[in-house]
Amino acid sequence: MLQCIALNAASFLLVFSAGTDIRSRKIYNSVSLCIFFLAILVSYERGDLIKEIITVIFIFPFFYILWILRIFGGGDVKLILAVIPLVPLCHLISLFLSISMAGVFVALCCIAVSLSDKCSGEAEASLRGVSALRMRSPISVPYGVAIAMGVLVETFKDQGI
Repeated sequence: MLQCIALNAASFLLVFSAGTDIRSRKIYNSVSLCIFFLAILVSYERGDLIKEIITVIFIFPFFYILWILRIFGGGDVKLILAVIPLVPLCHLISLFLSISMAGVFVALCCIAVSLSDKCSGEAEASLRGVSALRMRSPISVPYGVAIAMGVLVETFKDQGI
C-alpha cells in the first residue's frame, strides 16, 4: 500500500518536472530530492535499499561526466539519479532503454516543431527583409520529459496499468 502511494506521488512529481522542463527548461532541486526520497521509500519496501543506494553511488560518476561534457543538463542528471531506486535493479537496463527510446521520440518532436517554426519564421523574415540566417537557434530538447516517460513506462508496465 505504502509503495503504491509513493509510486503515485513520484509519478505526479515526474509529470510536474516534465512540465517545468518544457516550460522553462528547469528541473527543480526540491522536486528531484522529493522523488529521490520517495524512490528510497519504494526501494526500502521492496527490500533493495542498500543495493539501490550502492548503485546510485556507483553510477553517479558516469552521469557527472555526461554533465561535465554538456551531454546532459544538471537537472537531468539529478532527476535520473533520483529515479534509479524506483525500479528494481534487474530492470535498470530496461529503464535506460525506455528513457533512450522516449528521448528519441522527444527529440524528433522538438525537431519537427523547430522545422515548423523555422519555416514560418523564414517566411515572416523574408517579408520583413531580415536575414533567415540570423533567426536560427540551436534545438533544445527537454530531456526531463524523456526521463519521466521512460520511468513511468518502467514502473507501471509490470502492474498492468
